[in-house]
Amino acid sequence: MDGVPLDHPAGCWKLLTGTQVRPLPGVRAASVAVPGRAGVLPMVGEDVEATTIGLQLGVRGVGPDGVDRGAAGLDANLQALYALFGVRHRLLDVRYRAAPGVGEVAAEAAVISASEPQVWIGAARARLAVVLRVPGVFWRDSTPSAWSTRTIGAVQRVDVLDGATAPVVDAVLRITGPITDLRITDTATGGWLGYPGTLAAGRALRVHCGRMDAHEAPSVSFDGTEANATGRVVTGGPGSGSRLLALTPQAVTSAHDRGVQVLVEGTGTSDTTLVELRARRAYL
Repeated sequence: MDGVPLDHPAGCWKLLTGTQVRPLPGVRAASVAVPGRAGVLPMVGEDVEATTIGLQLGVRGVGPDGVDRGAAGLDANLQALYALFGVRHRLLDVRYRAAPGVGEVAAEAAVISASEPQVWIGAARARLAVVLRVPGVFWRDSTPSAWSTRTIGAVQRVDVLDGATAPVVDAVLRITGPITDLRITDTATGGWLGYPGTLAAGRALRVHCGRMDAHEAPSVSFDGTEANATGRVVTGGPGSGSRLLALTPQAVTSAHDRGVQVLVEGTGTSDTTLVELRARRAYL
């Protein structure tokens, strides 16, 4: 958390077996009943609720140098944890690794509850329970990955998003012209993003799905502030009223083989036409 290991390398504190695994988010369900129709209307695409995760920490009197300092060391370690969990002016950067050798995922979280620690002064031991809330629900890769294609008119797999279990709604797209009437469709949901008209040769378009903005210029970076072109971007399909494009994973060949597939369409392309994407995988 914020770069501090919760299994402290010097033994100051460690996560106990009461700590939860990463929980599955609950559905923010809606129920619409219509007179004259049994049951309720079937609905898909409901959003999910923020998740919580409980931590159980065992605290010892050992200092950062590995020397046991008894009750004084225990108090210092508790104060260090209070300072770590007591940040309120920003969200905490939390990293999770299910097991050794498994990839690390990250989320922004806030402490919403902490019980009074159980303290055994004579043994210089304590137990501290803390509950974190992940407002954004999904866990993400620590760093983004990049993908590119020159293939137009065929369904393609975005292999850098393989293994994701939740929609990626903040991908950054960069398209280098020429291309006319660009459209990128997420095949799992049918949601699409388009750029009507012509993106000329020597021009590039960046679409930031998370910020819901677009920029066009002779050259655009993934993080630049070039001429605004947001008003020319159009969207359609499920959820298009609140986001630009949700890259949604689905089972491809089996339940264990999950991937995102997209269809890139357009006319008037050439050898210089290029579609690039930068994104972090998302997980339930």
